[in-house]
Amino acid sequence: MTWKVNRRLLGPSMAILAAAASMSSAQGQDITFWTQPQGDLLAYQDLYDQLTSEFREQTGISVNYEVINWSVAFNTWLTVAQGGAAPDCADMYWLHSFSGIGGEQYGPLPITEYRDQWPNLEEDFYTGALADVHYQDEFYGIPWRVDIRPMMYRTDFLAEAGIDAPPANWDEIVEQGLALTVREDNGNVSRWGFAPGNNNPGQTLLPYYWQAGGSMMSADGTTATIDNEAMRTALKFLQDLVHVHKISSPEMFEKSADPLTDFVSGQVAINGSSGNAWPVQFDRDYPELDGTWALALNPEGPENRDSFSGAGYWGVLRGASDVDACIEWLKFLSSEETMQRISETTGAASPRRAVMSSGFWTDRPWKEVMAETLNHGHTSQHPSSVWTALASPEPGAVIYDLVYNTVIGGADIDAAVTEAQARMQAELDRATASN
Repeated sequence: MTWKVNRRLLGPSMAILAAAASMSSAQGQDITFWTQPQGDLLAYQDLYDQLTSEFREQTGISVNYEVINWSVAFNTWLTVAQGGAAPDCADMYWLHSFSGIGGEQYGPLPITEYRDQWPNLEEDFYTGALADVHYQDEFYGIPWRVDIRPMMYRTDFLAEAGIDAPPANWDEIVEQGLALTVREDNGNVSRWGFAPGNNNPGQTLLPYYWQAGGSMMSADGTTATIDNEAMRTALKFLQDLVHVHKISSPEMFEKSADPLTDFVSGQVAINGSSGNAWPVQFDRDYPELDGTWALALNPEGPENRDSFSGAGYWGVLRGASDVDACIEWLKFLSSEETMQRISETTGAASPRRAVMSSGFWTDRPWKEVMAETLNHGHTSQHPSSVWTALASPEPGAVIYDLVYNTVIGGADIDAAVTEAQARMQAELDRATASN
């Protein structure tokens, strides 16, 4: 008898028990699959009920799926990467970190030998998203959702200021930010002209550092590469927004800062790197603001206009009971038709080009911008098992301290970068020694 809990949202202990029962009873072409919910939970489960049923009818392979609550997803996948019970295949993320943790024993399984099952991979998928499924020259699966963060701006405020188009580069950010910032007679700011991103210093820094031509570490994750002119350029630009031009809030990295609320309330005119889900929320929750906001490509920096991008992917786990059956399931899921259905049901942007050029993703101007921004997506993954700690949004983390102390605290950038390079290298050395 095959274990099935298709309609449950599982916590970590239940998920592990379910996986153990599934694998112990799996025979023939029965495989287990875990996924995190996207969009409406019930609609997501209904969709997977349909997909697994259709797949079974086509191939004879039964897929027993479990939905893992996002609140426990990280700990669940960390447990898998450390040797805990695992499904045969799954909807996963942070491939580079979890592969580094699992090594050649646990966690994601390279499927490079099956790469030819997707002969048009580079043509069918955005380049930035494919970076999320390749690690150390191995191929691990298919990207299926993407977190892309374009610029979002208030069209009404720009119109009031006589500005015809949003900023296209860093110089125009400053120019427009000065025109859009509103100060009361007592000096208090009622509207900031520009917010660089969200209240996470590490995530906010990344696109500007990339746009200046920088990278955080070597491709093998062993060497820190932040003591350079690109980092100094990015930090100086962000620091000047706060202390010289005074168009960005000095409280933007505080826990209480809420960039979405500030944008909705009119306290911020432009957000340079906005949440992937913001446009959907605006359509759904703020119809009264229709016509007052729009998306645009991220402004171009000294080197490029890279955009923060993250992706979830479908892959296989080490110890899978039937890798070939998992590959057939991944091929079914990654077909253009299935990915179109998934994107429409979840509302998640798709890394498949054909989906993003479909009628569903071209019926609104903001959707077209999302697709265009994907051409500039830069993976937010980093090839080290300690990246999560390095970029933690808490004081004491290397990137947090570097960004907060310079951008908000006004600390000397040269000294801060030198210190951060040494701290980061020490962490990478420890990770390398433990592998």
